[in-house]
Amino acid sequence: MDWSKAKSILICAFLFLDLFLGYQVYVSRTEQWVDSDTVKNGVEGTAFLAQHQISLKVDIPQETPEMNYVNVEYLDADPITAQLAQPIQLNLSKNPDDFLRQMSQKVVHAEQYRLDHYLLEKGQIMFWQSHDGVPIYIAPLEVKVEKGMATGYKQTYLHVHNQGDNRQVISAYTALRSLVEKEIITANEQVEDVTLGYYGHEYDAVVQVLAPVWRIVHNGKIHYVNAFTGAVERPLEAQSDTTNSEDAGRREQG
Repeated sequence: MDWSKAKSILICAFLFLDLFLGYQVYVSRTEQWVDSDTVKNGVEGTAFLAQHQISLKVDIPQETPEMNYVNVEYLDADPITAQLAQPIQLNLSKNPDDFLRQMSQKVVHAEQYRLDHYLLEKGQIMFWQSHDGVPIYIAPLEVKVEKGMATGYKQTYLHVHNQGDNRQVISAYTALRSLVEKEIITANEQVEDVTLGYYGHEYDAVVQVLAPVWRIVHNGKIHYVNAFTGAVERPLEAQSDTTNSEDAGRREQG
């Protein structure tokens, strides 16, 4: 037997074993640090909100996934509006996907939409197109309801294209802190919903860019916080008002 060769093989085997065990310890400690940071962030965030007399109606999401900007292109210039020849019975509280399956022959890519449970509690039936399981807050499927039956819908659909490298988003608590420090959320208000999604400004361009956002609902008001920068995005209504004002100004100048 070649003992020299066998000794070399054993040394290499033990070296690889040490490297493997060292990597396992590193991964374990990293996960512990992440979990510890998440708990610390949650505790400090809850204390910050309590200090400002802001209550929570929902659990605040703890995840901070990696996301990216996305390019989107509208399927049609205007939303698709249609009446249903045969109204559909609604029972969204149990399984909203059943309704989407029934609508699959009528709604473009119905399987990509997800129910907005917060708006459902407020009596509005709204689905959002999703990308990688995340809602797109400018691509709604709004259902018209009469006597518990869906009688029509209004749909916006986007072709989605990835853009750029993935980056980790800020925490939901950081987004909340941003709104509190800007005095957008004030004392004695209640946070009703916090959800990660995509959002963007409406332009007359064919292709538009959407950013990851935290959608935060407080006392019935909705704000979107850029999940990369912490900046507060203008709501669509404000964008529309600004566009109309600019158009009017151009007409007067003309």
